[in-house]
Amino acid sequence: MTDSPNAPRRVEPRRWTTLTLAGTAVGLAVAGTGHAAGFDPVDMTGPETLWLAQSEGGEAGESGAAADAEPEVALLARLGLIEGHLRTSQALYQAGDADMAATHAAHPRAEVYEEIEHELEEIGADQFEAELEALSEAIEGGKDSTAVGDAYDMVFARIDAARGAAKASDKEALEALVRLVRTAGDEYDHGVKDGAVDELPEYQDAWGFIQAARRQAEALAASDNETVAGVGAVAIAELDGLADALPGVQPEGGIKGDTGMLLAAAAKIELAAYKVK
Repeated sequence: MTDSPNAPRRVEPRRWTTLTLAGTAVGLAVAGTGHAAGFDPVDMTGPETLWLAQSEGGEAGESGAAADAEPEVALLARLGLIEGHLRTSQALYQAGDADMAATHAAHPRAEVYEEIEHELEEIGADQFEAELEALSEAIEGGKDSTAVGDAYDMVFARIDAARGAAKASDKEALEALVRLVRTAGDEYDHGVKDGAVDELPEYQDAWGFIQAARRQAEALAASDNETVAGVGAVAIAELDGLADALPGVQPEGGIKGDTGMLLAAAAKIELAAYKVK
């Protein structure tokens, strides 16, 4: 993170620090995928290369969320990043930390939004940079909580409208969700060291991305398609299982989790998603 909330963060390629994390993620994925809500275990003959590669390392921070993705997946992943930053911002604002709320609210415009402007135009969705700016100004200007709450709601509505306009398939939505969880793992890897928060902004990014991912999992679990709903239920269970690793936006004391937990959740959701055509 940079000191200035409006300056883009420098992103450098990086890999997980130990092979044991990869082994943990793959081992847990094989052992536990697909049992939530009565959903049948996935067929293990799927494209193993994808989830093995995922378990081996991060993809250059937030830029990795859309790396080499199809356009619809990339757009959904980036919308998830924006929502995640704002979920963190909103939680901090509600906790009374307006300064950090403003910092996280500024990240979407500084780091992500310019990457989706063209895509929004292509799919006929409304641009919402002005709404992002209005939200930041409301927080920084000390407007009353009702005005700030309305500003958050307006941006979230624009994000949902953009998702709808993208007309992505369920499979694409699931791929974007997995990428968002993997990106959360990358942020977490830099935010948490030896059972303690080392870089709070990175930890908080991870927390927000998981909040956004769970919201998308809920939408998938409500699908009329039984298979999609089953995968959504798996995703909810896996994300809820990260409570020890992500005990709140402002954790106190030690952290009873590690990066491997996020990697394992992403791997198991991805494996379950192979059922969706």
